[in-house]
Amino acid sequence: MSEVISAIALHELDSHEGQLVSRLLDLPHKILSHEDLEGLQQLILYELAHDESFGFNRASYLIDNPEFNCLKGVAGYDKKECGTSPGNPWDNPHDFVQHISQAVFHKQVASFMKHSLCSAHDKDPEADAIKVLSENLGMENSSFITWRMRHGNHGILLFEEGALPHKRSPELLHHFVALLSLC
Repeated sequence: MSEVISAIALHELDSHEGQLVSRLLDLPHKILSHEDLEGLQQLILYELAHDESFGFNRASYLIDNPEFNCLKGVAGYDKKECGTSPGNPWDNPHDFVQHISQAVFHKQVASFMKHSLCSAHDKDPEADAIKVLSENLGMENSSFITWRMRHGNHGILLFEEGALPHKRSPELLHHFVALLSLC
């Protein structure tokens, strides 16, 4: 995580971003403490997506495995279905994941499976193919981030930005999205 701190001048962060960085820097330890939690990716996606973080209306996390020619949905977040959480989800993560697993959008994303978007093992998915993927999932005006994962896989995060009163730095999301890969 020292790369995050060195890549972002902490003195340039506004108070909202400073609080966000502080909260997200705790996530690797929480991931390790709950490594056996089925659905941990949903909890991490929630942590990245809700209004106290990046404030997405919707987000989808998928893994593209070019070696097996497979693109698989992992977790989905819809603010209308799971935007508010009573209390801290980490206080009872099993119940939280069970609750969020019932969300219609999450089920749609988790059941999504298609052929890989990567034309070769060492190539990133093409932007046009990701746009079509976003439309297939019913997302509108979405943005995306891709990153390389272990074993030649690619992570894909599609997201619809919400109307937060404060903007988040795109660099912050780029650094923290890889936490989904640790689950």
